[in-house]
Amino acid sequence: MDPLDAIRFIKHGCVCLEYEDIVVYIDPYNIEDDEHDADLIVITHSHGDHYSPRDIERVRKDDTCFVSTPDVVRRLEADFDIDPDYMTEVLPGSPTVALECGATVRALAAENKNHPEGFGFGVLLGFAHTRWYISGDTDVLDEDVRCDVLIVCCDGVWNMPQPEKSVTEQVLAMERRPALVIPYHYGPPENPGTEQNGEAVCKALEAQGVACREVIKF
Repeated sequence: MDPLDAIRFIKHGCVCLEYEDIVVYIDPYNIEDDEHDADLIVITHSHGDHYSPRDIERVRKDDTCFVSTPDVVRRLEADFDIDPDYMTEVLPGSPTVALECGATVRALAAENKNHPEGFGFGVLLGFAHTRWYISGDTDVLDEDVRCDVLIVCCDGVWNMPQPEKSVTEQVLAMERRPALVIPYHYGPPENPGTEQNGEAVCKALEAQGVACREVIKF
């Protein structure tokens, strides 16, 4: 299948995927309606544009599974009445987690001066017959990860300075290049003046023979 068919939307650092009635959210944020349809929610770290209780409440249901850092799991316990059996703590280096919905999650390193080591993670998600690498907030990609789709932050403010250069260099250094790269985590209102970053990253990658697609709309 075309992995783009599994993407319901990407906005800022939020990714929503759907396949065969299973819905996965990474860092739900700026959710417009009360969907209550999440089978799995992965939260990469505790910053307010990634851990948003208002948006979690809009998508979670009674049997939603959560995967996040120990810090965020404690916050979930404080903010919501969630059965601990539905929550899994991970950090980079933790074993791969297999969820009842059929998805798998492995936490990858994601760090920079604004996101110190151990504060959060990137995500290697097995879902919809596709290996998705969602970078999280980071300056550094894991060059050993094998993925089909790389969704990479490119705001150039808090993460990935000079993204068209840094993302391209790191993708080219990966042991196995992804079949498709999708820029995310850029543009207004969170990062005004960066709305052209996705286009710049795609042009730089495509010049090197790497497929890249802009999905975020402004």
